[in-house]
Amino acid sequence: MQERAPASRFFEVRPAEFIDPIESAAWAALVDSSPTAEIFHHPRWLELLRAQYGYAISACCLRGEDGIEAALPLAHVSSRLTGSRLVALPFSDVCSPVLSPTADLEALGALGDAVAAHARERGLELTVHGPLPSLPGGFVAERFVRHELALPDDPDEAERGASKSLRRGVSKARREGLRAERRTDAGALDAFYRLHLRTRQRLGVPTQPKRFIARFEELFAAGLGAVWLVTDGEVPVAAAVFLVHNGTVTYKYGASAAEALPKRPNNLLMLEAIRWSCEQGQRTFDFGRTDLDNEGLRRFKCSWGAEELPLSYTYLTRTEPAAAGVPSLRERLMTKTIQRSPAVVGRLAGEVLYRHVG
Repeated sequence: MQERAPASRFFEVRPAEFIDPIESAAWAALVDSSPTAEIFHHPRWLELLRAQYGYAISACCLRGEDGIEAALPLAHVSSRLTGSRLVALPFSDVCSPVLSPTADLEALGALGDAVAAHARERGLELTVHGPLPSLPGGFVAERFVRHELALPDDPDEAERGASKSLRRGVSKARREGLRAERRTDAGALDAFYRLHLRTRQRLGVPTQPKRFIARFEELFAAGLGAVWLVTDGEVPVAAAVFLVHNGTVTYKYGASAAEALPKRPNNLLMLEAIRWSCEQGQRTFDFGRTDLDNEGLRRFKCSWGAEELPLSYTYLTRTEPAAAGVPSLRERLMTKTIQRSPAVVGRLAGEVLYRHVG
């Protein structure tokens, strides 16, 4: 469902300030204290996007008496292939406004006005990876769903909350001799990337550049995530990248060997990641975004006891955005080409395209 936000506002006009959120101490303080801040607002994540793709990144901020009250990071994607636009944020599953603990609806409304004015002054379309109904003239459309699991203190309780079929899958993985471990080293990212290449080829999706994946080691060094790796003997058969911030463990990327799937390596990987999260005192396990039409993956995530939540995106565009879950002819052709070609084709496609589609 798509709804256009009202064109007129009744919020107090407040001056906006644009800062560099990568270098700003005020931004870092906001992200550390805000109840709405997610890993994709973190300065280290913004720095990764800028370093990899060269995006100019700023943050639209409204200040209150005690500092920044409401803010939204923006990346300027400038491309000869796809045009110029503002995105909050590329390659970030969700990027809603960051609000201070004392912010109110007035601040959120004023932020929507300020962001819209900034986009229009620059003649740029805008995409916000989150709901922003206070954006005047914007479309708010349900594009995906996300799944969040509230974590108990006891990891055994979290395991009991999973469906019987998932627990049977975990038992099978253990009987087959599979092992799961959490790692933060470059070798684990290399193992993930090799599986990532194969998985993306199977799905017909371009592969993220290897340099992009390698940069996650910088996030890991800052305590912001890790790779969970499942091995069969010495052979990696499943891997996933998780990010951690503000009490939430977020699933970002997953990959697996097709021939190993009957041994249920992904069941074991998810369970061990959830148990670790409980032991570390994390509050929420975020399974990441899922396409609306991917019923199988939605069921898998719900089977862990996670709550399915709508994930709406907001658009300030000249034309109404296309309906979710309807791939274009170009996308369908690319999927078939990648699936029928060597893995290097998907890798080269990612090297060329990802900067432009961010």
